[in-house]
Amino acid sequence: MIARKSALIVGTQFFTRFLGWIGLVILAKLWGGFAPEAMGIIGFAMSFLALFSIITDLGFSLAHVKRISEGKDLGTCISTFATIKILLTGLMVAIVFIAVYVWKNILHQSFYDATTESVMVVFIIYYVLLNLQQISTVTFQGKMEIAKRQFIKTFEGIIKVPLMILVALAGVSAVTVSISPAVDWPVFLQPFQQFLASHAVGSLAMTYVFGAMVTLFVGIRLLRKYPWKKPSWELFKSYFHFALPVMLVSLMSIISLNIDKVMIGYFWTSVEVGYYFTVQQILQIFIILSVAVGTVLFPTLSEYHSSKNFERIKQTTHLTERYISMVLIPPIIIVILFAKPVINIMLSSAFLPASSVLIMLTIYALIYGLRIPYYSLISGINKPGIAAKIGVAICATNITLNYLFIPEYGLLSPFGISGPTGAAIATVLSSLVGLIGFQFAAKKLTGIKLFQSHTPRHVLAGLVMAVVLYYSSLIVPVVRWYQLLGYSLYGLGIYLLVLFTLKEFKKHDLNFFLNMLHPKEMFDYVKSELKEK
Repeated sequence: MIARKSALIVGTQFFTRFLGWIGLVILAKLWGGFAPEAMGIIGFAMSFLALFSIITDLGFSLAHVKRISEGKDLGTCISTFATIKILLTGLMVAIVFIAVYVWKNILHQSFYDATTESVMVVFIIYYVLLNLQQISTVTFQGKMEIAKRQFIKTFEGIIKVPLMILVALAGVSAVTVSISPAVDWPVFLQPFQQFLASHAVGSLAMTYVFGAMVTLFVGIRLLRKYPWKKPSWELFKSYFHFALPVMLVSLMSIISLNIDKVMIGYFWTSVEVGYYFTVQQILQIFIILSVAVGTVLFPTLSEYHSSKNFERIKQTTHLTERYISMVLIPPIIIVILFAKPVINIMLSSAFLPASSVLIMLTIYALIYGLRIPYYSLISGINKPGIAAKIGVAICATNITLNYLFIPEYGLLSPFGISGPTGAAIATVLSSLVGLIGFQFAAKKLTGIKLFQSHTPRHVLAGLVMAVVLYYSSLIVPVVRWYQLLGYSLYGLGIYLLVLFTLKEFKKHDLNFFLNMLHPKEMFDYVKSELKEK
């Protein structure tokens, strides 16, 4: 069931990301050279405010999943968690506005080139909606009702992307930028079109708000079927006891994920932020699998830990690591090998300066995926304090390396590396620190065997695939999307052939993937969960 639930998350997230990619590519094609700047303003505002959104969680989401998976009273858990989220969200809003007031009126500073104040205000609303939405999605995660969780999350893309396309079609009419509408709007809609064009970036930001608003309403509707009881002070203390060490993990994780874009915006401009942020959005497709597995794996391992089944914990962790490695390596090889064609096809030539960023962040996606099973193991056996210490090491490494690598005259500038590329290298190195830390901590806690032979075999098969594709591309270069697709399928065939030769891909593996993706069984699972009273 872990596989099917993970496959459902991958499928729905892929659908959502695919919709997001359609919006991005249309925006990139229609807005041309202005697209990196626009996405940079959006990316900086989201990342900057994400640092404040740390306040809205502080590890309580993980505590909520933990307590539900342990069988605590569901109604009391929901009401206690909802109270915590509402109070913390209000606290975040207050702190943001106080910080803005102090910045403008006491320190007499203005916003940097990478953002605007109006966009910042829009994303404050976005994060309020997003955090309140987690009351339902985190509850469903704890109940292992993944279909409901994913049903909610798909709505953001379904609402946001068409609105994003509408904004892109309206063109841009700013002081320094003028882009004509892609189509002629009816006369009665032209005032609306002109409003969108004259507030292009702000309108683009509002698409995120409308997407989050709909997901919040859908989540509330699904959650109304569940019992709500009076919040419990004793349960709050239980949540707090678990969340206290996890707070540090949550804080460090959010800082690590967002500080790079904030620092790029500080040292550079919105254009460089746009390169980095947009490439990150494309790479979310590769991280989907890791996030999906982590979402399902943590409550599963937590349940095994409750019954003291340590052998099952180790077996599940190893199997998860093996399949993450097996699945991630082929697409990662394709992206690294054809970075510039991938950007040109999936975005536009305006983003080609980000090709080195794409390569480095693709490597990060693999490292991140391999560390997920060990992080889930440590958290699942109720050792969040150890995960917190490793999280501090990751964050400290990330911030330090960003400071050294991002500035124009940074540590790697003699090699032509700075800005977004420097940030990407910092992300890879800090993530590697996390992978090593989580693996050795897991070994110390459970005696789990490290350095399995599976991943090296996957890497070897990937290298063979890369060599064959490289020399093939010298004969037939990749220019069109169908050529990229053809090379991807060709490469996958080579990869599987090598794994079969190495006895790393067997009949039971094929049956595993076919069963996991079986459409009828997947449909029956989703239907049964959504109809559950």
